[in-house]
Amino acid sequence: MKQTAVEWFAKELNNWRIKEFGEDSIIGIPQEVFEQAKQMEKEQMIQIYKAAFTDGFNGELFEYEQYYNETFKSE
Repeated sequence: MKQTAVEWFAKELNNWRIKEFGEDSIIGIPQEVFEQAKQMEKEQMIQIYKAAFTDGFNGELFEYEQYYNETFKSE
C-alpha cells in the first residue's frame, strides 16, 4: 500500500527524532493530531479528485494547478 504525504511526513519526523535525540526521546506527534491530519488530507484528495473532472459550474475541465492555488495558497 502506498503512503500518503502525511504518513510519509510523520515517519520521516520520527526517523529524524530518533537520529537526533535517540530511541528513548519523547518528542512526537500526538496520535489524534496525526489522525486529524490524515483525515484533512483525505478530504483534500476527494475535493481535488472531484475538481479534476469539472469545476462544478460550467462543466469545463478544471486545471489542478489552478484549483490548488485557489484553494490552498495563502499568498
